[in-house]
Amino acid sequence: MSRKSTGEPSRPPGRPVDARLTPAMIEAVLDELAESGYARLTTAGVARRAGVSTATLYRRWQTKRDLILAAAEQLAEAEKDRVDTGSLHGDIRELLNRKQLPASGKPGAVLVALLGEAAHDAELAEMIRSGVIAPMREHLAAMLDRAAERGEVDEDVTADAAARLLEGLVLARAAFGGSAAGGGTTPADLDEDAVLILRALGHRGDRPER
Repeated sequence: MSRKSTGEPSRPPGRPVDARLTPAMIEAVLDELAESGYARLTTAGVARRAGVSTATLYRRWQTKRDLILAAAEQLAEAEKDRVDTGSLHGDIRELLNRKQLPASGKPGAVLVALLGEAAHDAELAEMIRSGVIAPMREHLAAMLDRAAERGEVDEDVTADAAARLLEGLVLARAAFGGSAAGGGTTPADLDEDAVLILRALGHRGDRPER
């Protein structure tokens, strides 16, 4: 039987880990993953960065894979906030702002590393799909439903189509470091990306509710 996708395998007997140390250890996992990638990440490196012993780390996560699943859960947490600005243009831009501005920094590097490893790990791939991609598509579906009611787009525009556009833009920012000039994602980049998505969705402009 496989473990539940919680990143918390059953611990061996012994003193329980101090819950106050968990945020520091999670942050160390993300830092190591962003700087070194999956292949070079080690539990010893994570423990050293977090300022804890390897024994303390092992009481929380017993394997390197468990550390990676914990990092994926951290990304999934960011998908809980909803966006509703009153217009599809505003919604898309805000969603891009939340996702793309961090994409050129540590979260972007973590995302690229996780996606690379997910190709070889079905459980990690499922965690990313259910914890990151599926919630984003639910958000987009709600945005498009509201936009259709306002007359901004046709009712047959799908969240899957919008998600593919947005995912591609975000991953490109994460993989290639923000703007084409290499200076990170800027507000102008966000505006350009939002316009591209809106045009592809057949956006007719912000209209007052009927």
